[in-house]
Amino acid sequence: MRTPGIAVALSALVAGACLGGTELVTPPYQPPTTITLVFRPDSEDAATASALGWTRGIPNVQVTLTSLDSTNSAPQLIQGSDSGTLVLDQLSAGRYLVEAARWLSDSERAQLPAGDDALGFVARVRLITASATAEMPIRLPANRRKSLVISEWAFNAHAYQYGGFLELYNNSDTTVYLDGMLIARGFDVAFDYPNFPCALYTSVTNDPTSIWARVIQKFPGTGRDYPVAPGQTIVIATDAIDHRPVDSSAIDLRSANFEFTAPVDVDNPAVPNMIDVGIINLNHGLRWDLVVAVVVVALPADVATLPRGRPGSESATDWIRIPRDLMLDVLWIRSNYAGAPYPECPRLVHKNFDRDGAAMRGTDEIAEVNFSVSRRSLPHLLDGRKVLQETRSGNADFIRTVRNPGVVP
Repeated sequence: MRTPGIAVALSALVAGACLGGTELVTPPYQPPTTITLVFRPDSEDAATASALGWTRGIPNVQVTLTSLDSTNSAPQLIQGSDSGTLVLDQLSAGRYLVEAARWLSDSERAQLPAGDDALGFVARVRLITASATAEMPIRLPANRRKSLVISEWAFNAHAYQYGGFLELYNNSDTTVYLDGMLIARGFDVAFDYPNFPCALYTSVTNDPTSIWARVIQKFPGTGRDYPVAPGQTIVIATDAIDHRPVDSSAIDLRSANFEFTAPVDVDNPAVPNMIDVGIINLNHGLRWDLVVAVVVVALPADVATLPRGRPGSESATDWIRIPRDLMLDVLWIRSNYAGAPYPECPRLVHKNFDRDGAAMRGTDEIAEVNFSVSRRSLPHLLDGRKVLQETRSGNADFIRTVRNPGVVP
């Protein structure tokens, strides 16, 4: 399918008379480009596409094309062909955001084999015309329903660090029991510091088998004490108190379902406490780094029996390695810090856990306190309930929202 009207005019600087000795130079002309997007399933999800008979590509993909160089041009909504392609004709030079989605109908989901919980295919990628080829493949991971997922992370802070919360959502169609499940803060290193380069920790940050953590807490209960119904949210606060008297930018978290615990803590006796099972603890309980974060939700396990290791020779303590087969959900939050003198580390977790971290935080540290990182909802209901997007790619699955505990977008 060809897309009319994609071209965006390029303005040129015109050299005029001498302006105080300053010479205006006209930038070189870059001709419009024609690029064909080719939509294919991610290699892990080829069996799902094959079951649907999509051997040539993913058909009828809905695409939102947004210029990243112009604030005046509106996003364009375009539909791909039934053969899995989309021709962007006469595309002006520049940078673009391509958001692609193909949701499955009820009849298409019925064609999938038992146990295949795919709901569609989704991708969010950047396109730079200067480096693009005439035919550009775009791999779309399958969106899968899963069970308990991270729905909101709200630990942005300025001066006051104890008013944050983590929200979970039962994305499945059956009841989930929280008893004994683990919440952990994974190993994180933000930048490529000269004394502590990213390469020093690659065996940890790109470990395909596990995520390393030493701050870990688990839900109370003995098996079926804490049920979560389909479509229900659970809020875990660092401190389940009204934080507004302490900090005017904080919120009231007395209605949280659980609170993290610590030896130095403020306790709300009306809210159940999490149980500390980690190697170290933080004052007031679990919270995450202000620049980058790795958030882990895992199945119940005896932490004392899990393998351990040390990320580097300078590490003063062991780290617990939470294996992949225990993982329910992982969120890797990238840095948006604008003033960093060093490059960001390329990866904090292996793609088995998150293909591409969520860079969904603003650069104004003070204003960012009011915002959180939230998981997107599908554009339609299933079983009369909201279902959240899960492609194991934080960059596609999450958005920046105003913090709102207990409510999904």
